[in-house]
Amino acid sequence: MTYYQILKQRRIDLKLSIQDVAVQTRLAPEYIAAIEENDLDVFSDDYSFVRYFVHAYANAIGVNWEAISVEVDQTIKYHAHKKNMALTQAQRRIVENMPKAQASKRSRKKRSHFQSSISRASRSLHWSKRKLSPLALWGIVIVAGGFLLTNMVSSMLSANEAKARETARQAELQKKEQETQRLSQQRKEARLEEAKTALTLSETADVPDTVYIHSDQAMPWTVQLNVSVPSETKIEVYKGEELVAGDADQAQTADFSTVLEIGSAETYRLVISSYKNNSITLNGQVVAYTPKEGGQDEPAQIELAFGQSAPVADESNGYGQWDASWYDGSTEDYAYGEEAADYGYGDPYGYGE
Repeated sequence: MTYYQILKQRRIDLKLSIQDVAVQTRLAPEYIAAIEENDLDVFSDDYSFVRYFVHAYANAIGVNWEAISVEVDQTIKYHAHKKNMALTQAQRRIVENMPKAQASKRSRKKRSHFQSSISRASRSLHWSKRKLSPLALWGIVIVAGGFLLTNMVSSMLSANEAKARETARQAELQKKEQETQRLSQQRKEARLEEAKTALTLSETADVPDTVYIHSDQAMPWTVQLNVSVPSETKIEVYKGEELVAGDADQAQTADFSTVLEIGSAETYRLVISSYKNNSITLNGQVVAYTPKEGGQDEPAQIELAFGQSAPVADESNGYGQWDASWYDGSTEDYAYGEEAADYGYGDPYGYGE
């Protein structure tokens, strides 16, 4: 791909319009379009600024200038040469079409090389007859020395000014690059927010350290997992035995974030090597985790069951309203007739006699 095709494709990938780039680079939109179409005729006869414009455009959208600078210079030279050739041919045609009468105008007679040599020798002989006073010689030396000193000071000032201009230009380009990255990051975050799935989280005491995640939306789901890192720790996310995010060898010092694409009901495992009140969220929903007694600064593992609902606990106590498992239906020991149990009171009224 040519450099102007690379610039155009990069702008399209960043979803930036020509107007967006024009605002960042402070160049006219027609200049941006001309660079992308390699239409340098837009810049008229002055190509001196084209290189700067292309450099500013490349820096604004994050294209490596060093990789395309040679091609840019060659393209500018080619267009300038073509323009000069066209101008030369036009001038030649104008001269050829001029009336021949104008060619008869009187011109200064050209002197031969021999005549020029004689004239120079004559002037040298005439100058040698003159005598210079010491004061004149000192004056010449002082003037020459002052001229050299002035040139040296001027060169130093010019170098300092050029260095200051280059520093300011680099700072401006860096600012534009940061602005481009900020806009790109904002667009990524906006697209991620639009793609996030509304989730419902639930837990049950019967299955500790497990969070059940489900949603009314059909899969696939886009889920952003965020873990705060108050102190240095390793964070790993596994799908089965496969490490899909985090680093098992390197500790995390900044807050951790990753995006998971859930295509079917599956379980992930979040491992925090040293848990210390880490805040855990899934698409902004807080994941409740209670470490075991003395579990601070200890490893923590949390199962994330996507597309699964928490199991319903068995709330029956074995002694429901009509639960007669303790009663076999017999009347033994509960009879009210002759076989009634004697509870130590005997027959005080003598009815049994």
